[in-house]
Amino acid sequence: MSGRLSSLLVIVCGWLLTASALANGRMPGANDLVFSAGDPTRLVARATFGIVHSEDRGASWSWVCEQAIDVSGVIADPPIAMTADGSLVLLPPTGSALVSSDRGCNWVRAPAPLAATRGVDLTVDPSDEKRVLVVTSTLRKVDDAGFGVYENLVVETRDDARSFVVLATLPADFEAETIEVARSDARRIYVSGSDAYDPRLGVILRSEDAGATWSRSTLNLPAGTGSLWISGIHPRDPDRVWVRVAARGDTIGLLPARLYLSTDKGVSFTMLAATGKGMFGFALSPDGNRVAYGGPSDGLFVGPSDGSAFVKRSSLGVRCLRWPEQQALYVCASEPADPFSLGVSSDEGGSFRALYRLTDTCPASCAMGTSFAASCQAAWSQTRPFIQASGAMCSVPWSAPTRTDAGWDDASAPPTMSSADVDSGPNRSLDASSVLTDAALTAEPRANASGCDCQISSASGSRPYVGALAMMLLALGLACRRHERGTRSTRRSG
Repeated sequence: MSGRLSSLLVIVCGWLLTASALANGRMPGANDLVFSAGDPTRLVARATFGIVHSEDRGASWSWVCEQAIDVSGVIADPPIAMTADGSLVLLPPTGSALVSSDRGCNWVRAPAPLAATRGVDLTVDPSDEKRVLVVTSTLRKVDDAGFGVYENLVVETRDDARSFVVLATLPADFEAETIEVARSDARRIYVSGSDAYDPRLGVILRSEDAGATWSRSTLNLPAGTGSLWISGIHPRDPDRVWVRVAARGDTIGLLPARLYLSTDKGVSFTMLAATGKGMFGFALSPDGNRVAYGGPSDGLFVGPSDGSAFVKRSSLGVRCLRWPEQQALYVCASEPADPFSLGVSSDEGGSFRALYRLTDTCPASCAMGTSFAASCQAAWSQTRPFIQASGAMCSVPWSAPTRTDAGWDDASAPPTMSSADVDSGPNRSLDASSVLTDAALTAEPRANASGCDCQISSASGSRPYVGALAMMLLALGLACRRHERGTRSTRRSG
Protein backbone atom coordinates (compact mmCIF):
# COMPACT_ATOMS: atom_id res chain seq x y z
CA MET A 1 0.00 0.00 0.00
CA SER A 2 1.43 3.41 -0.97
CA GLY A 3 2.31 5.97 1.69
CA ARG A 4 -0.34 8.35 0.28
CA LEU A 5 -3.15 5.84 0.52
CA SER A 6 -2.00 4.61 3.93
CA SER A 7 -2.02 8.16 5.30
CA LEU A 8 -5.47 8.82 3.90
CA LEU A 9 -6.83 5.63 5.44
CA VAL A 10 -5.46 6.62 8.84
CA ILE A 11 -7.40 9.91 8.56
CA VAL A 12 -10.54 8.13 7.36
CA CYS A 13 -10.50 5.61 10.19
CA GLY A 14 -9.98 8.43 12.66
CA TRP A 15 -13.06 10.14 11.26
CA LEU A 16 -15.08 6.97 11.48
CA LEU A 17 -14.05 6.37 15.07
CA THR A 18 -15.66 9.70 16.03
CA ALA A 19 -18.95 8.72 14.37
CA SER A 20 -21.11 9.20 17.45
CA ALA A 21 -20.59 12.96 17.34
CA LEU A 22 -19.20 13.84 13.94
CA ALA A 23 -21.16 13.60 10.69
CA ASN A 24 -22.55 10.18 11.55
CA GLY A 25 -19.31 8.50 10.57
CA ARG A 26 -19.07 10.02 7.10
CA MET A 27 -16.34 12.13 5.62
CA PRO A 28 -17.13 15.84 6.06
CA GLY A 29 -18.30 17.79 3.05
CA ALA A 30 -21.18 19.53 1.27
CA ASN A 31 -23.68 17.60 -0.83
CA ASP A 32 -26.42 20.08 -1.74
CA LEU A 33 -26.75 23.81 -2.35
CA VAL A 34 -29.77 26.13 -2.40
CA PHE A 35 -30.10 29.81 -3.24
CA SER A 36 -32.24 32.76 -2.19
CA ALA A 37 -34.19 34.44 -4.99
CA GLY A 38 -34.69 37.55 -2.90
CA ASP A 39 -31.08 37.79 -1.71
CA PRO A 40 -28.44 36.76 -4.27
CA THR A 41 -25.69 37.09 -1.66
CA ARG A 42 -27.09 34.21 0.38
CA LEU A 43 -26.12 30.56 -0.13
CA VAL A 44 -27.10 27.57 2.01
CA ALA A 45 -25.31 24.24 1.72
CA ARG A 46 -26.31 20.93 3.26
CA ALA A 47 -23.31 19.15 4.71
CA THR A 48 -22.63 15.77 6.26
CA PHE A 49 -22.14 17.56 9.59
CA GLY A 50 -25.09 20.00 9.53
CA ILE A 51 -25.75 23.11 7.46
CA VAL A 52 -23.37 25.87 6.39
CA HIS A 53 -24.60 29.17 5.02
CA SER A 54 -23.09 32.34 3.60
CA GLU A 55 -24.50 35.86 3.64
CA ASP A 56 -21.77 37.31 1.40
CA ARG A 57 -21.60 35.18 -1.76
CA GLY A 58 -19.29 32.63 -0.21
CA ALA A 59 -16.72 34.96 1.37
CA SER A 60 -17.51 33.53 4.83
CA TRP A 61 -19.47 30.51 6.06
CA SER A 62 -21.48 29.87 9.23
CA TRP A 63 -22.28 26.40 10.55
CA VAL A 64 -25.38 25.00 12.26
CA CYS A 65 -24.84 21.58 13.83
CA GLU A 66 -26.98 18.59 12.94
CA GLN A 67 -27.97 18.25 16.61
CA ALA A 68 -29.85 21.56 16.39
CA ILE A 69 -31.70 20.25 13.35
CA ASP A 70 -32.55 16.98 15.13
CA VAL A 71 -31.54 14.25 12.72
CA SER A 72 -31.42 11.99 15.80
CA GLY A 73 -28.04 10.45 15.10
CA VAL A 74 -28.97 8.70 11.86
CA ILE A 75 -27.10 8.91 8.59
CA ALA A 76 -29.21 11.38 6.68
CA ASP A 77 -29.14 13.83 3.80
CA PRO A 78 -32.41 15.61 4.49
CA PRO A 79 -33.88 17.55 1.55
CA ILE A 80 -33.69 21.30 2.09
CA ALA A 81 -35.33 24.33 0.47
CA MET A 82 -35.25 28.10 0.92
CA THR A 83 -38.36 30.22 0.40
CA ALA A 84 -38.69 33.77 -0.92
CA ASP A 85 -38.18 35.40 2.48
CA GLY A 86 -35.19 33.21 3.35
CA SER A 87 -37.00 30.69 5.54
CA LEU A 88 -35.49 27.20 5.49
CA VAL A 89 -37.57 24.04 5.21
CA LEU A 90 -35.91 20.71 5.89
CA LEU A 91 -37.20 17.13 5.93
CA PRO A 92 -35.40 15.13 8.62
CA PRO A 93 -35.76 11.34 8.79
CA THR A 94 -37.36 11.74 12.21
CA GLY A 95 -40.75 12.77 10.84
CA SER A 96 -42.63 15.97 10.03
CA ALA A 97 -40.76 18.94 8.57
CA LEU A 98 -38.54 21.50 10.24
CA VAL A 99 -38.77 25.25 9.57
CA SER A 100 -36.33 28.02 10.49
CA SER A 101 -37.10 31.68 9.90
CA ASP A 102 -33.85 32.97 11.44
CA ARG A 103 -30.93 31.51 9.49
CA GLY A 104 -31.00 28.19 11.32
CA CYS A 105 -30.76 29.55 14.88
CA ASN A 106 -34.14 28.05 15.81
CA TRP A 107 -36.07 25.19 14.24
CA VAL A 108 -39.71 24.25 14.79
CA ARG A 109 -41.59 21.20 13.59
CA ALA A 110 -44.39 21.81 11.15
CA PRO A 111 -47.81 20.75 12.48
CA ALA A 112 -50.46 18.74 10.65
CA PRO A 113 -50.70 17.70 7.89
CA LEU A 114 -46.93 17.12 8.01
CA ALA A 115 -46.84 15.88 11.60
CA ALA A 116 -46.22 12.13 11.96
CA THR A 117 -45.40 11.71 8.27
CA ARG A 118 -42.22 10.69 6.48
CA GLY A 119 -41.28 13.55 4.21
CA VAL A 120 -39.13 12.28 1.36
CA ASP A 121 -38.66 15.28 -0.93
CA LEU A 122 -39.56 18.92 -1.48
CA THR A 123 -39.22 21.55 -4.17
CA VAL A 124 -39.66 25.29 -4.46
CA ASP A 125 -42.04 26.48 -7.17
CA PRO A 126 -39.66 28.39 -9.50
CA SER A 127 -42.49 30.74 -10.52
CA ASP A 128 -43.46 31.55 -6.92
CA GLU A 129 -40.75 31.00 -4.32
CA LYS A 130 -43.16 31.52 -1.43
CA ARG A 131 -44.57 28.16 -2.47
CA VAL A 132 -42.94 24.87 -1.47
CA LEU A 133 -44.33 21.44 -2.36
CA VAL A 134 -43.53 18.48 -0.09
CA VAL A 135 -44.17 14.83 -0.91
CA THR A 136 -44.54 12.41 2.00
CA SER A 137 -44.52 8.63 1.81
CA THR A 138 -45.36 6.97 5.10
CA LEU A 139 -45.61 3.21 5.48
CA ARG A 140 -48.95 2.71 7.22
CA LYS A 141 -49.25 -1.09 7.14
CA VAL A 142 -48.11 -4.28 5.46
CA ASP A 143 -50.83 -6.18 3.63
CA ASP A 144 -51.53 -9.93 3.87
CA ALA A 145 -49.15 -10.62 1.00
CA GLY A 146 -46.32 -8.80 2.76
CA PHE A 147 -46.32 -5.64 0.62
CA GLY A 148 -46.27 -2.11 1.95
CA VAL A 149 -49.26 0.19 1.91
CA TYR A 150 -48.18 3.83 1.87
CA GLU A 151 -49.86 7.09 2.71
CA ASN A 152 -48.57 9.36 -0.05
CA LEU A 153 -49.39 13.05 0.24
CA VAL A 154 -48.48 16.18 -1.68
CA VAL A 155 -48.47 19.04 0.83
CA GLU A 156 -47.87 22.69 -0.02
CA THR A 157 -47.21 26.05 1.57
CA ARG A 158 -47.87 29.35 -0.21
CA ASP A 159 -46.77 31.65 2.62
CA ASP A 160 -43.06 30.97 3.17
CA ALA A 161 -43.66 27.85 5.30
CA ARG A 162 -45.94 29.52 7.84
CA SER A 163 -48.77 27.06 7.11
CA PHE A 164 -49.20 23.85 5.11
CA VAL A 165 -52.22 22.18 3.47
CA VAL A 166 -52.74 18.88 1.64
CA LEU A 167 -52.77 19.46 -2.09
CA ALA A 168 -53.31 15.85 -3.16
CA THR A 169 -53.55 12.30 -1.84
CA LEU A 170 -51.73 9.88 -4.14
CA PRO A 171 -52.24 6.13 -4.61
CA ALA A 172 -51.00 3.88 -1.80
CA ASP A 173 -49.40 1.21 -4.02
CA PHE A 174 -46.03 2.90 -4.53
CA GLU A 175 -43.29 4.47 -2.43
CA ALA A 176 -42.77 8.11 -3.43
CA GLU A 177 -39.23 9.51 -3.74
CA THR A 178 -39.10 12.88 -5.54
CA ILE A 179 -41.28 15.81 -6.61
CA GLU A 180 -40.76 18.64 -9.11
CA VAL A 181 -42.90 21.47 -10.52
CA ALA A 182 -42.43 23.01 -13.96
CA ARG A 183 -41.12 26.55 -14.26
CA SER A 184 -43.20 27.30 -17.34
CA ASP A 185 -46.46 25.91 -15.89
CA ALA A 186 -46.96 25.71 -12.13
CA ARG A 187 -49.93 23.40 -12.68
CA ARG A 188 -47.58 20.69 -14.00
CA ILE A 189 -46.28 18.55 -11.15
CA TYR A 190 -44.29 15.31 -11.36
CA VAL A 191 -43.86 12.75 -8.56
CA SER A 192 -41.63 9.69 -8.88
CA GLY A 193 -41.13 6.51 -6.89
CA SER A 194 -41.15 2.74 -7.13
CA ASP A 195 -43.97 0.22 -7.21
CA ALA A 196 -44.81 -1.36 -3.85
CA TYR A 197 -45.20 -4.80 -5.43
CA ASP A 198 -42.31 -4.69 -7.91
CA PRO A 199 -39.27 -2.68 -6.71
CA ARG A 200 -37.82 -2.75 -10.24
CA LEU A 201 -40.78 -0.85 -11.66
CA GLY A 202 -40.36 2.90 -11.51
CA VAL A 203 -43.52 4.97 -11.16
CA ILE A 204 -44.15 8.51 -12.41
CA LEU A 205 -47.31 10.41 -11.53
CA ARG A 206 -48.10 13.56 -13.51
CA SER A 207 -50.63 16.27 -12.81
CA GLU A 208 -51.50 18.95 -15.36
CA ASP A 209 -54.12 20.68 -13.20
CA ALA A 210 -52.22 21.60 -10.02
CA GLY A 211 -52.80 18.26 -8.32
CA ALA A 212 -56.52 17.79 -8.94
CA THR A 213 -55.99 14.71 -11.14
CA TRP A 214 -53.00 12.48 -11.86
CA SER A 215 -51.81 10.28 -14.73
CA ARG A 216 -49.53 7.29 -14.13
CA SER A 217 -46.67 5.94 -16.25
CA THR A 218 -43.89 3.46 -15.49
CA LEU A 219 -40.27 2.77 -16.34
CA ASN A 220 -38.63 -0.64 -16.01
CA LEU A 221 -35.55 -0.13 -13.83
CA PRO A 222 -32.33 -1.98 -14.66
CA ALA A 223 -31.08 -4.69 -12.33
CA GLY A 224 -29.16 -3.36 -9.38
CA THR A 225 -31.03 -0.04 -9.26
CA GLY A 226 -34.40 0.64 -7.64
CA SER A 227 -34.62 4.44 -7.29
CA LEU A 228 -36.18 6.84 -9.80
CA TRP A 229 -35.50 10.55 -9.28
CA ILE A 230 -37.13 13.40 -11.20
CA SER A 231 -34.08 15.58 -11.80
CA GLY A 232 -35.10 18.39 -14.14
CA ILE A 233 -37.93 19.86 -16.22
CA HIS A 234 -37.24 22.02 -19.27
CA PRO A 235 -37.79 25.70 -18.38
CA ARG A 236 -40.01 26.30 -21.42
CA ASP A 237 -41.39 22.85 -22.24
CA PRO A 238 -43.01 21.01 -19.29
CA ASP A 239 -43.22 17.81 -21.38
CA ARG A 240 -39.42 17.41 -21.37
CA VAL A 241 -38.29 15.67 -18.19
CA TRP A 242 -34.90 14.28 -17.11
CA VAL A 243 -34.70 11.47 -14.55
CA ARG A 244 -31.88 9.60 -12.86
CA VAL A 245 -32.03 5.89 -12.02
CA ALA A 246 -29.73 4.85 -9.19
CA ALA A 247 -29.21 1.96 -6.81
CA ARG A 248 -31.57 2.25 -3.86
CA GLY A 249 -29.77 3.34 -0.71
CA ASP A 250 -26.40 3.83 -2.41
CA THR A 251 -25.34 6.85 -0.32
CA ILE A 252 -21.63 6.30 -1.01
CA GLY A 253 -21.99 6.00 -4.79
CA LEU A 254 -20.56 2.53 -5.36
CA LEU A 255 -23.03 1.30 -7.98
CA PRO A 256 -23.82 2.43 -11.55
CA ALA A 257 -26.47 5.04 -12.33
CA ARG A 258 -28.21 6.21 -15.51
CA LEU A 259 -29.69 9.40 -16.93
CA TYR A 260 -32.87 9.35 -19.03
CA LEU A 261 -34.88 11.92 -20.98
CA SER A 262 -38.61 11.92 -21.72
CA THR A 263 -40.07 14.27 -24.32
CA ASP A 264 -43.69 13.11 -23.82
CA LYS A 265 -44.52 13.92 -20.19
CA GLY A 266 -42.82 10.85 -18.75
CA VAL A 267 -44.66 8.29 -20.86
CA SER A 268 -41.50 6.97 -22.55
CA PHE A 269 -37.77 7.50 -21.96
CA THR A 270 -34.45 7.43 -23.80
CA MET A 271 -31.22 6.74 -21.91
CA LEU A 272 -28.74 9.59 -22.39
CA ALA A 273 -25.78 8.66 -20.20
CA ALA A 274 -24.50 6.34 -17.50
CA THR A 275 -21.88 6.51 -14.80
CA GLY A 276 -19.78 3.59 -13.61
CA LYS A 277 -20.63 4.56 -10.05
CA GLY A 278 -23.09 6.94 -8.38
CA MET A 279 -24.53 9.94 -10.26
CA PHE A 280 -25.02 12.37 -7.38
CA GLY A 281 -25.15 15.55 -9.49
CA PHE A 282 -27.46 16.82 -12.21
CA ALA A 283 -28.07 20.36 -13.41
CA LEU A 284 -29.95 21.91 -16.32
CA SER A 285 -28.83 25.26 -17.70
CA PRO A 286 -31.31 28.15 -17.32
CA ASP A 287 -32.08 28.12 -21.06
CA GLY A 288 -32.62 24.34 -21.04
CA ASN A 289 -30.05 23.73 -23.76
CA ARG A 290 -27.22 22.22 -21.68
CA VAL A 291 -26.99 19.49 -19.07
CA ALA A 292 -24.34 18.73 -16.50
CA TYR A 293 -24.11 15.46 -14.58
CA GLY A 294 -21.51 13.58 -12.59
CA GLY A 295 -20.55 11.63 -9.51
CA PRO A 296 -17.83 11.22 -6.90
CA SER A 297 -15.93 8.67 -8.99
CA ASP A 298 -16.74 9.53 -12.61
CA GLY A 299 -16.20 13.31 -12.58
CA LEU A 300 -18.18 16.05 -14.32
CA PHE A 301 -19.75 15.82 -17.79
CA VAL A 302 -21.43 18.62 -19.74
CA GLY A 303 -23.19 18.63 -23.11
CA PRO A 304 -26.36 19.32 -25.07
CA SER A 305 -29.52 18.54 -23.11
CA ASP A 306 -30.53 15.92 -25.69
CA GLY A 307 -27.44 13.88 -24.73
CA SER A 308 -25.88 14.03 -28.18
CA ALA A 309 -22.32 14.98 -27.20
CA PHE A 310 -21.40 14.86 -23.53
CA VAL A 311 -17.79 15.76 -22.74
CA LYS A 312 -15.91 15.13 -19.51
CA ARG A 313 -14.98 18.57 -18.18
CA SER A 314 -13.45 17.82 -14.80
CA SER A 315 -12.30 14.97 -12.59
CA LEU A 316 -13.74 16.57 -9.44
CA GLY A 317 -15.67 14.18 -7.20
CA VAL A 318 -19.17 15.54 -7.88
CA ARG A 319 -21.68 15.40 -5.01
CA CYS A 320 -24.12 18.03 -6.25
CA LEU A 321 -24.60 20.37 -9.20
CA ARG A 322 -26.59 23.60 -9.52
CA TRP A 323 -26.90 25.88 -12.55
CA PRO A 324 -28.87 28.97 -11.46
CA GLU A 325 -27.28 31.35 -13.99
CA GLN A 326 -26.05 30.68 -17.52
CA GLN A 327 -22.45 31.52 -16.58
CA ALA A 328 -22.48 30.01 -13.09
CA LEU A 329 -22.29 26.23 -12.68
CA TYR A 330 -21.91 25.28 -9.01
CA VAL A 331 -20.44 21.98 -7.81
CA CYS A 332 -20.21 20.19 -4.48
CA ALA A 333 -16.83 18.46 -4.61
CA SER A 334 -15.18 15.85 -2.39
CA GLU A 335 -12.76 17.15 0.19
CA PRO A 336 -10.09 16.02 1.07
CA ALA A 337 -9.47 14.43 -2.33
CA ASP A 338 -10.55 17.70 -3.98
CA PRO A 339 -9.23 21.13 -2.95
CA PHE A 340 -12.64 22.53 -1.97
CA SER A 341 -16.14 21.47 -0.98
CA LEU A 342 -18.02 24.07 -3.05
CA GLY A 343 -16.90 25.75 -6.25
CA VAL A 344 -18.33 27.75 -9.15
CA SER A 345 -17.40 27.69 -12.83
CA SER A 346 -18.05 30.31 -15.51
CA ASP A 347 -16.91 28.05 -18.37
CA GLU A 348 -19.08 24.95 -17.91
CA GLY A 349 -16.65 23.14 -15.67
CA GLY A 350 -13.37 23.85 -17.41
CA SER A 351 -12.13 25.73 -14.34
CA PHE A 352 -13.53 26.44 -10.88
CA ARG A 353 -13.27 29.18 -8.30
CA ALA A 354 -13.35 27.83 -4.76
CA LEU A 355 -16.32 29.05 -2.70
CA TYR A 356 -16.09 26.97 0.46
CA ARG A 357 -13.41 24.88 2.07
CA LEU A 358 -13.99 23.03 5.32
CA THR A 359 -11.31 25.10 7.01
CA ASP A 360 -13.43 28.24 6.32
CA THR A 361 -16.18 27.12 8.72
CA CYS A 362 -17.24 29.26 11.67
CA PRO A 363 -20.13 28.61 14.08
CA ALA A 364 -23.24 30.64 13.37
CA SER A 365 -23.86 33.88 15.27
CA CYS A 366 -27.04 33.03 17.14
CA ALA A 367 -28.37 34.48 20.38
CA MET A 368 -28.17 32.64 23.66
CA GLY A 369 -31.36 30.70 24.28
CA THR A 370 -31.69 29.51 20.68
CA SER A 371 -31.71 25.84 19.75
CA PHE A 372 -28.34 26.42 18.08
CA ALA A 373 -26.77 27.74 21.29
CA ALA A 374 -28.22 24.88 23.29
CA SER A 375 -27.08 22.16 20.90
CA CYS A 376 -23.97 23.28 19.05
CA GLN A 377 -21.53 24.61 21.62
CA ALA A 378 -20.29 21.17 22.65
CA ALA A 379 -20.51 19.90 19.08
CA TRP A 380 -18.26 22.73 17.84
CA SER A 381 -15.42 21.63 20.11
CA GLN A 382 -15.51 18.24 18.39
CA THR A 383 -16.36 19.42 14.87
CA ARG A 384 -13.69 22.13 14.67
CA PRO A 385 -10.67 19.76 14.77
CA PHE A 386 -12.61 17.23 12.72
CA ILE A 387 -12.84 19.67 9.78
CA GLN A 388 -9.60 21.44 10.71
CA ALA A 389 -11.34 24.81 10.89
CA SER A 390 -8.88 27.51 11.88
CA GLY A 391 -11.39 29.55 13.87
CA ALA A 392 -9.03 32.53 13.73
CA MET A 393 -11.64 34.85 12.22
CA CYS A 394 -14.64 33.36 14.02
CA SER A 395 -16.69 35.31 16.53
CA VAL A 396 -17.77 33.75 19.83
CA PRO A 397 -21.45 33.01 19.16
CA TRP A 398 -22.31 31.58 22.54
CA SER A 399 -22.63 35.08 24.00
CA ALA A 400 -23.81 36.94 20.87
CA PRO A 401 -26.49 39.59 21.53
CA THR A 402 -29.99 39.18 20.11
CA ARG A 403 -30.85 41.22 17.05
CA THR A 404 -34.28 41.74 15.51
CA ASP A 405 -34.71 40.50 11.97
CA ALA A 406 -36.02 43.42 9.91
CA GLY A 407 -37.87 40.96 7.73
CA TRP A 408 -40.30 40.15 10.54
CA ASP A 409 -42.52 42.26 12.70
CA ASP A 410 -44.39 41.21 15.82
CA ALA A 411 -47.62 40.68 13.92
CA SER A 412 -46.27 38.56 11.06
CA ALA A 413 -43.64 36.41 12.77
CA PRO A 414 -44.70 32.84 13.58
CA PRO A 415 -45.37 32.82 17.32
CA THR A 416 -43.14 29.81 18.00
CA MET A 417 -40.16 30.99 15.95
CA SER A 418 -37.29 33.22 17.06
CA SER A 419 -36.47 36.43 15.20
CA ALA A 420 -32.72 36.21 15.84
CA ASP A 421 -30.53 37.16 12.90
CA VAL A 422 -26.90 37.30 11.98
CA ASP A 423 -24.70 40.03 10.55
CA SER A 424 -23.83 39.75 6.90
CA GLY A 425 -20.08 39.89 6.55
CA PRO A 426 -18.41 42.23 4.08
CA ASN A 427 -17.97 41.01 0.53
CA ARG A 428 -14.45 39.98 -0.31
CA SER A 429 -13.05 38.47 -3.45
CA LEU A 430 -11.08 35.24 -3.53
CA ASP A 431 -7.50 35.52 -4.73
CA ALA A 432 -6.18 34.07 -7.94
CA SER A 433 -5.04 30.91 -6.16
CA SER A 434 -8.71 29.99 -5.70
CA VAL A 435 -9.26 29.67 -9.48
CA LEU A 436 -8.58 26.07 -10.40
CA THR A 437 -8.41 24.46 -13.80
CA ASP A 438 -8.71 20.74 -14.27
CA ALA A 439 -5.06 20.70 -15.29
CA ALA A 440 -4.14 22.25 -11.98
CA LEU A 441 -5.96 19.45 -10.19
CA THR A 442 -3.67 16.85 -11.79
CA ALA A 443 -0.51 17.98 -10.03
CA GLU A 444 1.14 15.18 -8.00
CA PRO A 445 1.86 15.13 -5.18
CA ARG A 446 -0.74 17.65 -3.97
CA ALA A 447 -1.17 18.55 -0.31
CA ASN A 448 -4.74 19.46 0.53
CA ALA A 449 -6.14 21.36 3.48
CA SER A 450 -6.10 18.22 5.59
CA GLY A 451 -2.39 17.69 5.03
CA CYS A 452 -2.99 14.54 3.00
CA ASP A 453 -1.24 14.14 -0.34
CA CYS A 454 -3.90 13.14 -2.85
CA GLN A 455 -4.01 12.89 -6.64
CA ILE A 456 -6.77 13.67 -9.11
CA SER A 457 -6.11 12.58 -12.66
CA SER A 458 -7.00 14.50 -15.80
CA ALA A 459 -10.43 14.56 -17.39
CA SER A 460 -9.46 11.69 -19.65
CA GLY A 461 -8.27 9.49 -16.79
CA SER A 462 -9.65 8.01 -13.62
CA ARG A 463 -9.64 8.99 -9.96
CA PRO A 464 -7.04 6.76 -8.25
CA TYR A 465 -8.01 4.99 -5.04
CA VAL A 466 -11.65 6.14 -5.09
CA GLY A 467 -13.18 2.74 -5.77
CA ALA A 468 -10.84 0.91 -3.41
CA LEU A 469 -11.24 3.58 -0.77
CA ALA A 470 -15.02 3.41 -0.98
CA MET A 471 -14.93 -0.35 -0.41
CA MET A 472 -12.52 0.12 2.50
CA LEU A 473 -14.83 2.76 3.92
CA LEU A 474 -17.60 0.19 4.09
CA ALA A 475 -15.38 -2.28 5.89
CA LEU A 476 -13.92 0.36 8.19
CA GLY A 477 -17.39 1.67 8.97
CA LEU A 478 -18.46 -1.75 10.15
CA ALA A 479 -15.31 -2.16 12.21
CA CYS A 480 -15.28 1.33 13.72
CA ARG A 481 -18.94 1.99 14.45
CA ARG A 482 -20.27 0.83 17.77
CA HIS A 483 -23.86 0.49 16.63
CA GLU A 484 -25.93 0.42 13.47
CA ARG A 485 -27.65 3.49 12.11
CA GLY A 486 -30.26 3.90 9.41
CA THR A 487 -29.38 5.02 5.92
CA ARG A 488 -31.05 7.35 3.49
CA SER A 489 -30.15 8.04 -0.12
CA THR A 490 -29.18 11.46 -1.44
CA ARG A 491 -32.03 12.50 -3.70
CA ARG A 492 -31.86 16.25 -4.18
CA SER A 493 -28.26 16.66 -5.16
CA GLY A 494 -28.97 18.05 -8.57
